[in-house]
Amino acid sequence: MLGYLRQNFGMYLKANIVAYFFMILIFVIGIVVGALAVKILPDEQKTELINYLRIFFTGLAQGTEEVASSETMIGVVMFNNAKTVVLMWILGFTIVGIPFVLFILFTRGFIIGFTVGFLVNEYVMKGLLFAFASVLPHNLFAVPAILVLSVSATTFSLMLLRRKTYGKVNIWYEAIRYSIVCMIILALMLFAALLEVYISPVFMKLAASLLAK
Repeated sequence: MLGYLRQNFGMYLKANIVAYFFMILIFVIGIVVGALAVKILPDEQKTELINYLRIFFTGLAQGTEEVASSETMIGVVMFNNAKTVVLMWILGFTIVGIPFVLFILFTRGFIIGFTVGFLVNEYVMKGLLFAFASVLPHNLFAVPAILVLSVSATTFSLMLLRRKTYGKVNIWYEAIRYSIVCMIILALMLFAALLEVYISPVFMKLAASLLAK
């Protein structure tokens, strides 16, 4: 069974290696652009962010500032993650959806790049520590899930285009397989939401004690 799964995974990766390379490239470009955006941020906005973060870190370290109510946040984060998956699933069914899929992936990278870039730019190693604490735990699952979903949506969309041209693709079979992949990704994204709400804040409080000094 394990050998069969390994063989299928190898075949899948070989068939989609170019797509994964392209998606990873888009994601990395988003991270780089996000990090560079920190350098061109107006001084007024940068000062406001620094002042807010200083208060936030101090309150978080002293226990007077809560990241957010878990009961409130879990619904919001799960909804946002589910919305992203459903939107990309729908875009996969449209031939013109590929640019939007790429934009969502780019935006995800941009947010991560800007967050990490700003913290490192202002707090150097301590900022990097807090960035890892706040960004890394849930994104260990969310980022691979988004990459797989981006490849699946783009591949399915291109398949629709080929079917329209050549008419040689079993569209119902491919649509079901694509939807199953999206359901698996949805489960991973909901799990990532749990980590973001219940695990990341624990590490954030530990890291905030360093930045509050």
